[in-house]
Amino acid sequence: MQKEKRARIAILGAGTIGGALARALAPEWPVMATRRELKKARPLEGLGVLLSADNTEAAAWADIILLSVKPRQVVPVLQEIAPFTDGKPVISFAAAISLDIMNRAAPGTHFIRAMTNTAVEIRKGYTVYACSGQVTEAERKLAEAIMEHAGEIQPVDESHLDVLTAMSGSGPAYLYTVVESLIYGALRMGLPRDLALRSAAHTLIGASELLLASGKHPAELRDSVVTPGGVTIEGLYELEEGRVRTAFMKAVCAASTQARKLAEEARVQAEEAIRPPFGADACVMPSRSQSN
Repeated sequence: MQKEKRARIAILGAGTIGGALARALAPEWPVMATRRELKKARPLEGLGVLLSADNTEAAAWADIILLSVKPRQVVPVLQEIAPFTDGKPVISFAAAISLDIMNRAAPGTHFIRAMTNTAVEIRKGYTVYACSGQVTEAERKLAEAIMEHAGEIQPVDESHLDVLTAMSGSGPAYLYTVVESLIYGALRMGLPRDLALRSAAHTLIGASELLLASGKHPAELRDSVVTPGGVTIEGLYELEEGRVRTAFMKAVCAASTQARKLAEEARVQAEEAIRPPFGADACVMPSRSQSN
């Protein structure tokens, strides 16, 4: 399908994730992106991305909106663009803010809540998502086509999204730490830096691809590499001494706990933003003369 005939995509908040999505989508979709500091988004113009400092302009122009702002900004932005989103699908990539809160902030909008990671920039992201009840089948298919353009996608129950924030969203940081550690170990043993980096990165890629393709448990694949008195068992012994698996499990649990804490804080802030002024919706009591 020609680019000009595809649905128009507005990306509100062209920061880390929003900018990565713009770079992945712009070659084949018409995209408009917004950012408070517009000069930081200027490089996107070279990819054909339209830029605007006005969220309402982008929302009015678009057929579908990708929301990539900080959690505390979600409700104010939704209230700002609500006149232009009635009946439109909006995919929120903001952590913590639930479908229920977004539905209350902009009742006529059809919301999808998603979580992804920075690998979307090279179309290798992993995006999980949950749809509100208002999303139509056609809107779901459009959203999936857009998200699939940036990598793998998977529908999930919304209740899993806070933990998946610690996995899909934060996971690359953990794996970069693993790669960095492998590089430093190789450097210590005299391997050139470029060779150490490529070896570590490609080993991680290959191991991940084999894990997905084989359907085997990671422990089974690990044990297939271990031979009695060999090289691998010595390395694994040191990792066990360092309690590396415990450290990673604690990292995921701590990040998940923090995600849930931030979600609760964001929910409270969002509730305050949505709640009408005190007395605005109070019942007017009749006067004594009216009641008689």
